[in-house]
Amino acid sequence: MRAKFIGSFTENFPKDEKKHVVFIGRSNVGKSSLINMIVGTNIAKVSKEPGRTRSVNFFLLEDYNLYLVDLPGYGFAKVSKAQRERWKKLIEDYIRECWENIKLVFLLMDSLVGPTELDFMAAEWLEAWKIPYLVVFTKSDKASQKDISLSLSKLREKIDSHVILTSSKEGRGKKELLKYVLS
Repeated sequence: MRAKFIGSFTENFPKDEKKHVVFIGRSNVGKSSLINMIVGTNIAKVSKEPGRTRSVNFFLLEDYNLYLVDLPGYGFAKVSKAQRERWKKLIEDYIRECWENIKLVFLLMDSLVGPTELDFMAAEWLEAWKIPYLVVFTKSDKASQKDISLSLSKLREKIDSHVILTSSKEGRGKKELLKYVLS
């Protein structure tokens, strides 16, 4: 799959006819790793340190005329409250400016950690904007079946969404993600 990094934006997001498939979730949930798994190359920078994505990153799937959009993570405690507020505003600005082009949002949650209050708030926010989303459990290779069942139960208490189990390390969920990205 031919993919190209378009750029990192904090304003003046690309405005054209291309649809956006957006990746959002807590810091260190694996957004960049999942993008790399989907495109089959290390196009998105992956860091062991949470909170490294500080802008909105656009990647073009050239054969499909479609952007994959990597948003900054939320909930990262080791940055100042002011920085967290800047990231929140950046995400809101992106959604406000580009919502008509958003085809789908993948709301990423860690399989082992399960959904957090911030994840539930993100889902409510997407629903308020009437933006279609799917829940994606990441890092399933690190979670036991019991952990995944507990995470799914916690999720079902508040969200009724199809869930895709993924592991970028093992390639799990790639075909299902691609089905939604390319449909």
